[in-house]
Amino acid sequence: MKVLGIETATDVCGAAVVVDGKVVHDAYLKERYVHAERLMGLIDASLKVAGMEASDIDGCAVSSGPGSFTGLRIGISVAKGLAYSMNRPLVAVPTLRALATGTFNSLQKGNTQSVLAVLDARRDEVYCQLFRASDGVLEPVWDEKDMTLADLIDRLGDRAVTVTGDGRTKLRAYVRANTSAKAGMFKHVPDEIAECTAGSIAILGEKLLQEGKVIDAAELQPLYIKEFYSPVRTA
Repeated sequence: MKVLGIETATDVCGAAVVVDGKVVHDAYLKERYVHAERLMGLIDASLKVAGMEASDIDGCAVSSGPGSFTGLRIGISVAKGLAYSMNRPLVAVPTLRALATGTFNSLQKGNTQSVLAVLDARRDEVYCQLFRASDGVLEPVWDEKDMTLADLIDRLGDRAVTVTGDGRTKLRAYVRANTSAKAGMFKHVPDEIAECTAGSIAILGEKLLQEGKVIDAAELQPLYIKEFYSPVRTA
């Protein structure tokens, strides 16, 4: 199966092509505010390296959130347009699941039993989800949540976790300042495996496509978790 993956929920703007479970090419930039102008170029680059036209793909997978409100809207809009124009199936891939799974697959799996995916949600909050390893596969312990760092630490209790995502820097600083006795609970992964990539989106997307978990393009909406806020100007 040939799957195009799109990631714009985080600072990463990326597009990847996966063929039968293997990433053929993963093109990305890590820079804020470039998603709208650079995403289509990254899609073209990945398809070109894979030796494909857009019409060659069997389906499209897009990161569905939580994450950047603007980034999510851009990626989902592009994915909808591609899927509709080429009459290809579309799947929504939960961002935190893709992030945790990509990290888990990059580690020696026997060395970690729990993966905590955290993305910066501004102020003292993070988008977070805890996963537990079962027979080499990550299963969610709880649904995606928006939590304060204090509430997150309370919920974890004494559980040791491997932490991935751009929220880990904020979490590390909070633990050091407020609950340093728990610092040993958290194993923070290095930067190179702490990002949600389009390759991870495409690999999970292929699995979802095989399971028939397709969504109508008209019905796909971002998973914001937080209420979307747009400031209203008054005269």
